[in-house]
Amino acid sequence: MKDLDAVLAAFDGKHTAPLETFAERQAPTAAVIRALTAAAGAPDQKHQSAATWLLKRYGEDGLAFTPRQTAALLALLPRVTHWEAKLHLLQIFPGLTVPEGEAPALFTLLTGPGYRGDANKLVRAWTYNALAELAAQHPARRAEVQALLARGAEDEAASVRARLRGIAKAHGWARRGV
Repeated sequence: MKDLDAVLAAFDGKHTAPLETFAERQAPTAAVIRALTAAAGAPDQKHQSAATWLLKRYGEDGLAFTPRQTAALLALLPRVTHWEAKLHLLQIFPGLTVPEGEAPALFTLLTGPGYRGDANKLVRAWTYNALAELAAQHPARRAEVQALLARGAEDEAASVRARLRGIAKAHGWARRGV
């Protein structure tokens, strides 16, 4: 996709105007989502951030990701290295349906140092949100997630504690953990 390549190359890491323009002009076809997923998995961190930003935008605009697209997005979680790319994927998470077979590995990844233990407070905050969404879909994980939410309430970052309060409001079962 020549147009997408140009938009990704034009992204300066800060200003999203070229991304906004692309999202407004380009419908999120299966080919576009495949191209964005491929770009998000590339080593270039600016491309990771831009591609995941576009994927998040399409999700916010109402795109329901197919099971195949969901699998591709979940496969990006251990591969992306830029904190913004991680954040965008975590923010997409509420719109994804996680297959039962993928839940254990995803839980392990999210509770590890690259997500729940990440140095970036926003990544940590949204990791708790993703864990809560995972537990909402897979109730067998709720007790573990409640314990993690309780530990998260001790995080010094106000953004983490604010996200935990939002989780408690959204998920009645999570109130016991926060």
